[in-house]
Amino acid sequence: MKKMSLIHRKGQGMRFFLGIGMLFIWGGVMAREALGAENGGEGEISLWGTIAAGGMIGYLILCMSMVSISFIVQYFVVIRRERLLPGRVMKALAEHLDADKVEDAAALCEKDGSYLAQVVGAGLGQVGAMFGFFDMQNAMQEVSEREISKLHRKLEYLSFIATSAPMMGLLGTVTGMIASFNQIARTEGAARPSQLAGGISEALVTTCLGLIVAIPAMFFVAFFRNRIESYVAEAEAAVEKLMSRFRKPTVE
Repeated sequence: MKKMSLIHRKGQGMRFFLGIGMLFIWGGVMAREALGAENGGEGEISLWGTIAAGGMIGYLILCMSMVSISFIVQYFVVIRRERLLPGRVMKALAEHLDADKVEDAAALCEKDGSYLAQVVGAGLGQVGAMFGFFDMQNAMQEVSEREISKLHRKLEYLSFIATSAPMMGLLGTVTGMIASFNQIARTEGAARPSQLAGGISEALVTTCLGLIVAIPAMFFVAFFRNRIESYVAEAEAAVEKLMSRFRKPTVE
């Protein structure tokens, strides 16, 4: 079991560094494509110049990227094993329950805010209830569903950014093309390429920025969702093992 847990932790660590590596690769590719080669001549446009070509919508998408990065960092801190399934708490609870110190175990659960402690604490609160272990199971299931729902709700913000960023890019595409066609209309079809470049740049840049923000955001939504499911399944197995002490053997 310890060996499997170690392998699981290594797998989580590899996925963590893979995700961070993808972020850096994404940022590097974006910067390289925007800046171009160093020896590209006098007409090269800087990264910020490219973003500025996206207009107000481009800046909004850039702000969304900053917010998404802050959420990703926060989720790496919050959605981790020691916050959901702390080993020290599991060990202490097992020691208290083995010694029939139910009150001490319940007090520990009240002090600790982890998923494991919240679920076990709900079950211990029903010790001595009318229907015994059945009431304990119902209380633990209710708290478990509530805590899992809280974890998934955290991801809704990042999921919203992943969904809305391409829509913002599409909005920039539409406004950019409208600006170009208005220029054509004002010049009665005799618009020079330089007069159309602003609207076309806005259309292309905002579309690109929207996809650059959305793709990593979608990846990390799936990454954290899988991490939650993995840790919750592991925590539920630990809860089952801890609370099996209160299950009365079936008399045949």
